[in-house]
Amino acid sequence: MKLTFLSALLVSAVSAREFLLFEHTNYQGASHLEIQPNGPTCWNLNGKGDRASSVGGDSGCTTFFRERDCRGSSWQQRGSAPTVPSFLNDNIWSFRNQC
Repeated sequence: MKLTFLSALLVSAVSAREFLLFEHTNYQGASHLEIQPNGPTCWNLNGKGDRASSVGGDSGCTTFFRERDCRGSSWQQRGSAPTVPSFLNDNIWSFRNQC
């Protein structure tokens, strides 16, 4: 049982995406770190994305949404982005680490 639990824990740690939301373009200003598992689960940012203008991250793929609960207009992003699309600038409310 312990081996199965440890294996599951290791797999979940390996299959997570880590990214930073930055307050300004070109990775400037205050930042907020997110580390969540890859997959179809929707994660709400609870106000942490209302000042996001750039995204720094690993090579994974995340879909960002303009509304809570992964609704509204979306943007699929891989790696880092010095700017976010204008419709999401200071308006990222949710995401899922899946494209």
